[in-house]
Amino acid sequence: MLTVKTSVGPSDIQGMGLFTQENIPAGATVWVYDPRFDISFDCQEVEMMLELQRELITRFAYISKETGKYIFCIDNSQFINHLSSGRNNLDVVRIMGEPEWRGIANRDIEVGEEITVDYQKLWVTQGLEKPKSDKISN
Repeated sequence: MLTVKTSVGPSDIQGMGLFTQENIPAGATVWVYDPRFDISFDCQEVEMMLELQRELITRFAYISKETGKYIFCIDNSQFINHLSSGRNNLDVVRIMGEPEWRGIANRDIEVGEEITVDYQKLWVTQGLEKPKSDKISN
């Protein structure tokens, strides 16, 4: 669940992206798992879905390195695009006792800037289907 004000708009990276609508200081939490807004699905459950449902989940969700489950975010966080580490502005941080990672700003992020993360830090890619796109969404 996003903890900052955002909007979705055209991205120079790919398709649509997530843009901040407020200044975010370095070290601030930008995303935190909330089961009311971030829905978990077992991989077997996704395999048994109707094709349209399965396509939605495999395109817009990520497979958690923590649980091995698909995490489908129902807020705008599904529009966070990928940039490799060192170029992105969101770090994936594991907090003891929390079921999923947190997205922490690794530097000050200015109003209107696209929020990005290194997908390789987020999801499992070995042995499980990864979304066809290099993005969580779009």
